[in-house]
Amino acid sequence: MISIKKIRLYELEEFVSSDFFKDLKIKPISIIRASSYLENPRANKNDIVLYMAFLENELVAYRTILSDIFFIDDKPISFGWLSGNWVALKHRRKGFSTLIFREVLKDWKGKLMYTNYAEASKLLYDKTEQFSLLHRVEGVKYYTRFCLADILPKKKKIFKKTKILWIFLDRFLNLFTDLRSIFKYSLKENSFYLKTNEPWNDTLLELANNFTNKNLFQRSKKEFNWIQKHPWILSGKKNKEDAKSYHFSSYAKEFNSNAYTIYNTKNCLIGYFLLTVRDGHMKIPYAFFDEENSEEITNFIINKCNKEKVKTIVVYNKKIEVELNNRLSFITKKEFIQKYFMTKELKKFIKTEQEIVFQTGDGDVVFT
Repeated sequence: MISIKKIRLYELEEFVSSDFFKDLKIKPISIIRASSYLENPRANKNDIVLYMAFLENELVAYRTILSDIFFIDDKPISFGWLSGNWVALKHRRKGFSTLIFREVLKDWKGKLMYTNYAEASKLLYDKTEQFSLLHRVEGVKYYTRFCLADILPKKKKIFKKTKILWIFLDRFLNLFTDLRSIFKYSLKENSFYLKTNEPWNDTLLELANNFTNKNLFQRSKKEFNWIQKHPWILSGKKNKEDAKSYHFSSYAKEFNSNAYTIYNTKNCLIGYFLLTVRDGHMKIPYAFFDEENSEEITNFIINKCNKEKVKTIVVYNKKIEVELNNRLSFITKKEFIQKYFMTKELKKFIKTEQEIVFQTGDGDVVFT
């Protein structure tokens, strides 16, 4: 007999502290993700954020929902991001994921969005005929160092078994990459200076508002503080052990999320970046800057890539892309596209003439 258990936000803390949760071999949510959900400034305490399907007493499937809000003419519209869908291997293709999704669709009154998806999940969403593409953000992924040990083991088992060889090959090849980067460009070290995790002030708020007012989600100071203080990924031995019972991102050898405020030589604030690095792979989930300052911004990006020996970086700005093509030392690059899908129910609120503006951290992407 299949039963569906639902956890509302106000029940979540008690649930993850319970003996029932501790006894589950497979965890439907990590402790750090639950903590983040509880501090979400855009959530309602009655939001259902966790769905679990049990066959007798066995957890066979689960799904989590991240609460959010977007704005139309300054009117807030509450909805949920589809974030994390799992079915036990031996129970796949039996309809459990569909069963949970129907409950989600009903409880959230059809107001759902998704991005950063697995292909298997998208197939399920496509079958429902409830979703359509809202927006796509086009960028470029630069491979600045060799990282065969990260890429190949995911493709075939033989590469996974021989991972140690790829690690040594990466190290050898990157000796030449480091030499190349020294002679590739001459960085203007004094063209900018920056502060890390600077407290929000009026100048920074004004810069952010110039950009967020055009954005569908209009993130503010409290959302960015929440994102930084409550990551979904941590390093350390304990977190590595805990990650074995949870099937989504919760552990990395190295993960940091920092906000950088960039100033020019005249001490004028010219940019704000929320930047994450996970095991050498860099993302820029949020960036606020005027393109007239692209030279200083490019210097900042190149400087970060080289100081932190970044393996890859994804950039979603055409002008910065042109400058990086000329000045960044990289091995290869490829097109990188992020797509956002929305239910027909939610799309009723979007005006046909409305300009849709996204940052690539919108959704749950910024946390991973």
